[in-house]
Amino acid sequence: MKAKHLQDGIEAENTALDYLVAQGLRLITRNFRCRCGELDLIMQDQHTAVVIEVRLRNNPRYGNAQSSVGPSKQRRVSLCAQRWWQLHGQRQFTLMRFDVVAITEGQEPVWIQNAWLISN
Repeated sequence: MKAKHLQDGIEAENTALDYLVAQGLRLITRNFRCRCGELDLIMQDQHTAVVIEVRLRNNPRYGNAQSSVGPSKQRRVSLCAQRWWQLHGQRQFTLMRFDVVAITEGQEPVWIQNAWLISN
């Protein structure tokens, strides 16, 4: 059996995926791993590859889910996304953007489009 936090993370990704598919996005891949880290979801929105960072907060004592994607996390996701883009994305898409889906227990997901610009 997986640790509770890992299971919670999988459930949060599934919730985000279902929500985004209902909004018209299409799944390209999930849990893309490279030496820089991992991308939770990569989805398609017309001609745009959308890198989705899924954030879950069960306890508001530690801040909200949206605020947990700081500059350091953005940098790691951006580096990993650049690697994915070089391997796969540039042949399929004209644009790439970074979104966050913030999930707080008992609430609807919050979808933040264009959450940040690529950073190095």
